Amino acid sequence: MALKLSKKTMNMAYGLGAAIVIIGALMKIIHKDLGPLSGNTLLSIGLITEALIFALSAFDTPEEDPDWALVYPELDGGSASGTSKESPQGLLSKKLDGILKEAKIDASLVGSLSSSIKDMEASAKSGADSADSLAKVNKEFADNAEKLQKQMASLAANLESLNNVYGGVLGAMNNKK
Repeated sequence: MALKLSKKTMNMAYGLGAAIVIIGALMKIIHKDLGPLSGNTLLSIGLITEALIFALSAFDTPEEDPDWALVYPELDGGSASGTSKESPQGLLSKKLDGILKEAKIDASLVGSLSSSIKDMEASAKSGADSADSLAKVNKEFADNAEKLQKQMASLAANLESLNNVYGGVLGAMNNKK
């Protein structure tokens, strides 16, 4: 025998039953009565109500689990790139690649920054003979740091946009329940 009750109805029943139990327990603890209702009576009513709700929920039809293989094709023995439909991860990966390309963050920029740091370290260790060598390294480092800061700000804005898109995708997936 399958019984289908709405989540809203079941949540309301759980909440009301719990409220009666809590009020009954409080009245029992402080030894107060509410007119003809004693703490024992309210506690008994609340616990019986909760027991009935739990018994009723045993006959409720469970919700279907989402088909995670649609989101993670690897779970079904498939591969993420071999599917005909684009998975949200594939879309996000493409979007992130586009954002990084738009922000012009690539291996050469990171390499240049790394090289500048190594040059500065080498100059500091060897006690550079002239201030010009160190000034050049500092200027290059500052220029690269400024470029990186601008690109990171752009990346942060783009990632926020991407999070909004991903949130929409997840929201749409959750609404299908």
